[in-house]
Amino acid sequence: MRGTVVASLLPLLLGACASQPPAPAAAVRIVEPPAVALLSRFEIDGRLQVRDGDKTAAVGVEWMHAEEGDEWLFSGPLGQGLARIQSGPEGARMTLADGRRIEAPSAAELAERLFEVHAPFAQLPRWVTARLPGGAEVRELDAIGRPLRVVDQGWTIEYLEYAGDALADLPRKIDIHRGETRLRLIIDTWNP
Repeated sequence: MRGTVVASLLPLLLGACASQPPAPAAAVRIVEPPAVALLSRFEIDGRLQVRDGDKTAAVGVEWMHAEEGDEWLFSGPLGQGLARIQSGPEGARMTLADGRRIEAPSAAELAERLFEVHAPFAQLPRWVTARLPGGAEVRELDAIGRPLRVVDQGWTIEYLEYAGDALADLPRKIDIHRGETRLRLIIDTWNP
């Protein structure tokens, strides 16, 4: 009788040992954050760190953003001015600490030139406020529905800290990266 039981269980045991096809990879879950009003004008004071491979820059930043244009003031660790970038509908210009001026079609191009890195400066007004464009993939939200991790145009944007606990509170610490390129923005003060 014992042999009969073992013989009857053998097909089940062998079937359980058979190789199972791998489970399909988990699909990326894209979630929709609650709608928050776009900010067409804001001012921030903070610190920006830019890395690309062996290149690193850490600067203070004052940024005034409006629909008409932007003004960035980058300063060194002791507060001395390094560069001022101003942009508007007619283009952008950068004034360096030594008085030299450089012009380009956009502030983003000048910032890339200043830091010697290809980085998404043109997308920062939307990303820094966590008011994301329609094509952005929101991968993770916090408990109240604010973005924590987003992928947009190949860049990963991680919102590491917000200025408060309300849905409308703005980010305070943001990490943006793709490959070896990384930007970290720490915002000390917001003036929306």
